[in-house]
Amino acid sequence: MRKTADLVNEMFDEAKGARVVAIAVGFANETKFVFNTTPHPLEKLNALITSGGSPVGLLRFVREGTGLQGSYRPFLEYENEPWAKEYLAGLLKNAAEIIALSQNQPAFPVAD
Repeated sequence: MRKTADLVNEMFDEAKGARVVAIAVGFANETKFVFNTTPHPLEKLNALITSGGSPVGLLRFVREGTGLQGSYRPFLEYENEPWAKEYLAGLLKNAAEIIALSQNQPAFPVAD
């Protein structure tokens, strides 16, 4: 796995021209997200990985007319894994909820 800073930078690169981009972090029974709008995204991604999550890929949402169009891309480490594409495609079925999460984020606490 690459450095988490590289994954966050990749997310920001994907965010150009997008409404929102998220890193999908998979856990055994749930998925959590780090959005391009997340305060302190590197710290949040590191905390999610420390608590057992695996960053699988990116979800990207762009404006299309009056709606949003979603797409996904597994990270390089999983690009040849069929399960990763299925997993990310399945997340897009919950696009409205994911977009709502991106707009309703609590600030991530930072150690002093």
